[in-house]
Amino acid sequence: MSTIFPMAVITFVVAGVLWTGVLWASSGRTWRYVAIVPLGLPLSAIVNIFVKGPLASGVGLLAGIGSGLVQTTPVWFLVFLFLLSPVFEELIKVTPLLVPWVRRRATAVADAFWAGLALGIGFGLGEAAYLAWQIAAAGVYEIYPWYAFTGFLFERTIVVFIHGFMTMLFTRMIASGRPATGFLMAAGAHALVNSAAMLYQLGLIPGTLSSLWTVALLIVALVVFSRIRPRPPRPGAPDAAHSSEEPA
Repeated sequence: MSTIFPMAVITFVVAGVLWTGVLWASSGRTWRYVAIVPLGLPLSAIVNIFVKGPLASGVGLLAGIGSGLVQTTPVWFLVFLFLLSPVFEELIKVTPLLVPWVRRRATAVADAFWAGLALGIGFGLGEAAYLAWQIAAAGVYEIYPWYAFTGFLFERTIVVFIHGFMTMLFTRMIASGRPATGFLMAAGAHALVNSAAMLYQLGLIPGTLSSLWTVALLIVALVVFSRIRPRPPRPGAPDAAHSSEEPA
C-alpha cells in the first residue's frame, strides 16, 4: 500500500466532515444539500483522465513540446495548460444540474448557492482522492512515511472549500439567468487560485509563498461566503411558510 493512502483517508474524512458540516449548519441544518455532495466525487477523475490529460498531451505532441513545466516552455503552451483547469473543471462541476432532482434544488438563487457549494465540495473531495492516486502511481514518494504528507492534508482541506466557493459563484448566477457571467467568475477565481501553483512549478516563487497564497484566498473566500450567504428563515418567521425548501 502506498504511504500516502493513510493520509489521503484522513484528508478525505477531515475535509468531508468539516465542510459538509459547514454546509449543513449554514444552510439551515438540512440534509437536502449534503445529499448533492456525492455527485461531485467522480468529476475530478473524469475531467482529468478524459479531457485535460488528452488535450494537454495531444496539443503538446502536435506542437512537439515535451511534458513537464519549465521556464523554456513556450508561453502560449503555458497559458493553454494554465487555462485547462479553470475552464473544464468549472464546467464539469455544474453538470449534475442536468439531473432533474438536482436542478429542482437549484432553481432559486438561495438554493443554487447551497447546491453549488455542495457540488464543489464533492469535486474537491474527489480531487483529493484522485491526486493521492496519482502520487501513489508516480512511486517517487514511497521513501516517505505516511505522516510526512501533512502538507497534502492542509492544502487539500483548504482547496475543498475553495472549490465549493467557486462552484457556488457559478450556480447562483445560473439561477439568476446569467450563466456566462457565472462561468467567468468561477473560472477567473479558479485561475487566481492556481496562479501561485503555476509560478511555483516554474521555479519562480518558493513553495512557502504558494502555500500562503492559498491560505490568503481561503480567508477571502470565507469572508465573502459569510457576507453573501442566504440566511435561512427563522422558525415562525412570516416567510418561513413560503420557503422553497423541499423534503430531503
